[in-house]
Amino acid sequence: MKISTETRMGRNKRDPREERSSFLILCEGPTEKGYFTGMRSRRGPQLDVDVPKGDHISAVREAVSRVSAEYDAVWCVLDTELNKTLTASMLREAQGSSVELGLSTPSFEFWLILHHARYTKPFQSADDAKKTLKKIIPFWSESNTRFSDFADKVDSAYARAQQISPDGKNPMLNPSTGVWRLVASIQGRPEATERSTGAGSS
Repeated sequence: MKISTETRMGRNKRDPREERSSFLILCEGPTEKGYFTGMRSRRGPQLDVDVPKGDHISAVREAVSRVSAEYDAVWCVLDTELNKTLTASMLREAQGSSVELGLSTPSFEFWLILHHARYTKPFQSADDAKKTLKKIIPFWSESNTRFSDFADKVDSAYARAQQISPDGKNPMLNPSTGVWRLVASIQGRPEATERSTGAGSS
């Protein structure tokens, strides 16, 4: 798979001759941006990856406001940070919209960990997850996350995450991640059509 490291912050109206699906992915920071930008390929879905300014709630609100015919799906990839109040607020903001939330507890780094290891020990914080990932991949850094470093183990991460949280109905499960559902959609896996009840599921 040919990887492009460029992020398209916007694009012209879709060519009616194109049959590629299109995704808008709003995420929290450089780690998520680096990962999903790297998933772009010449023949795969068109991925627009953006990091909105503001907090988690602002990101969800922006996602809701950017739902349009230009995109087949709009996703927010965010951390719960083990905060029940924050997580409940994010779910409420997405309620009633077509926006999907890919939530990770405590953070997106858990999704990256699952590429390399089966891990079920609860984390004490998001920083704890980052430290664990750093032990597994010493050269990893938030600002230098490259999909190519994880590409050959996506199937392993997918299977492990799905096993931990098959229905995504408990986003506060520590640890867990709903990012596998976004990956299923991007890759066109059959599981992507089995959407959990209600908008904003993890």
